[in-house]
Amino acid sequence: MADGFQTNTEAGLISKLITPYFVENKGKIALGIFFLIVVDFFQIIIPWIVKSAVNALSLEELDMGLILKFSGAIVFSGLCIAVLRYFWRMLLMGTAKIMEKGLRDHLFSHILKLDARCYDRVRTGDLMAHATSDINHIRLAFGMGMIALTDAFFLGGATIAFMLYMNVKLTLLALIPMPFLILTAKTLGRKMHNYHSKAQEAYSSLTEMVRESFYGIRILKVFNYERMISRKVEESSVNYFNKNFKRAVLTALIKPMMIFFLNLSMFIIVFYGGALVIRDLLSPGELVAFIQYMWLLAWPVIAVGWMINLVERGLSSLKRIEKVVETEPEVKHNPKASPVDTPLENIDFHDIVFSYDSVSSNNRLHNRVLDNISLSIRSKEFIGITGPPGSGKTSLVQLIPRLYDPDSGKLCFNGQDIKTRQLNTVREKTALMPQESFLFSGTIRDNIVMGRNISKRQMSEAVRYAMLETTIDHMPAGIDTIVGERGITLSGGQKQRIAFARTILEEKEVFVFDDPVSQLDTETASEIIKRLDDFKNQSTIVLVSHRIAALAFCDAIYVLKNGKIECSGNHDTLMTNNLFYKNAYTFQLSTGRN
Repeated sequence: MADGFQTNTEAGLISKLITPYFVENKGKIALGIFFLIVVDFFQIIIPWIVKSAVNALSLEELDMGLILKFSGAIVFSGLCIAVLRYFWRMLLMGTAKIMEKGLRDHLFSHILKLDARCYDRVRTGDLMAHATSDINHIRLAFGMGMIALTDAFFLGGATIAFMLYMNVKLTLLALIPMPFLILTAKTLGRKMHNYHSKAQEAYSSLTEMVRESFYGIRILKVFNYERMISRKVEESSVNYFNKNFKRAVLTALIKPMMIFFLNLSMFIIVFYGGALVIRDLLSPGELVAFIQYMWLLAWPVIAVGWMINLVERGLSSLKRIEKVVETEPEVKHNPKASPVDTPLENIDFHDIVFSYDSVSSNNRLHNRVLDNISLSIRSKEFIGITGPPGSGKTSLVQLIPRLYDPDSGKLCFNGQDIKTRQLNTVREKTALMPQESFLFSGTIRDNIVMGRNISKRQMSEAVRYAMLETTIDHMPAGIDTIVGERGITLSGGQKQRIAFARTILEEKEVFVFDDPVSQLDTETASEIIKRLDDFKNQSTIVLVSHRIAALAFCDAIYVLKNGKIECSGNHDTLMTNNLFYKNAYTFQLSTGRN
């Protein structure tokens, strides 16, 4: 799919996503439709009252008593319309808002369940468009579409019935343009569906480009790329404008076409109806009522075209939303699986093969990032992993908390395939500090605690292990200092230490650190690694690092190259047996980068 999502079917959209809201709110919907029908009834009554008043006037039978009677009836009808319209809008449009909220919550909850592979192929701009524009169009199709449908059937049908009651021939002649109007609206609506889909895709691309531009604004300024990115955004904006303009042209065309056909009907009523009045075959009041009924019929007829427009947009957006909710993660939480309820004694990789490619006929085995990896990690061992860039180090450690599943082979906890264990209990026992030190736009405390119930002692120890005391003391509000979006007010080393504190805050059986000191100075990095050694008696530690000196404390070190284990052993063994390890250590030692 263009937006990165995959789905097996496009059928059953309404029953899967919309029907639950109909069922849950059927009482409100029924009452709202009832009030809407009552409002339509009063709207139909008013022209009939006017007809009686005009006929009385033409026959010179109108007196002050009749004037008060007719005026009172119109005022009463108008008051009922106003009050009941408020209630049906609250019930029907309120239910549509409930549906909008529910869909957005459902979409967001499902997105949270998706695994890393899904995020590898989807753009943030697409997700933003789904959660905003698409859901808004679905709400309009559900709320206003239901209102338009009710008015089209009841108000339109009742109006035509009253017109037929007064004069069948005049009614049939006046309705001659209507089939052409509906046919035109249907044809334009079909094109509207196509244009809307393309416009939404262009909107997603534009949103993603703007998001990336803001996120990388400092890079753009440093490299003087403002003109280049402005040109790209302008091109994307023009593309969105052109596709949206086609949709706008159709939208703008629908109403004038409807008014044109309605005016044709009005011409027929005035021309032929006037002739009937002259020949005393139609009363003046009936002619006036006919004109009013024709204008009253305008909304149901327009509602048909508008409803087609709304429904076409809504279905287009619904299909886009379905692509998301029908996408199933490969890494799933299975509550029926066995929990990891015993201490982790060992973690074993058995012939692990892994790649990031999309599912294909080759089953993703044609571009291997990890190639037949086998290794064992025992309880409370300090394991080091190193190797040149692109050798598969990050991919390997991301399998431990099961962010990804291998393409083949098995990852076992205590001899049991990790896939047979409950996902939540696997992650309750493991902690991963990724390469990217991502921070949220809250305070330092918020980014360390992350909503967990943490004692002052735990917080103090985490800050001490991460060597954040001095940094926090120099902050304007201490640990409650706002760090800005993605921690933009902090240096790379400060962000990395905050992420380190967040990782070690809770007691875990396995800690995985992916290059945790890459942005720290040599002295600070060495001290933090030494403090990590204190965890050896408490937890299993897996440390990925390019700094060879940081791995000297490890019980075992694995050197990866091209997705395979090139060599393994302790520091002294690798200094003797592995050329990459020895050369990297010697170079870093000579340049002071250890």
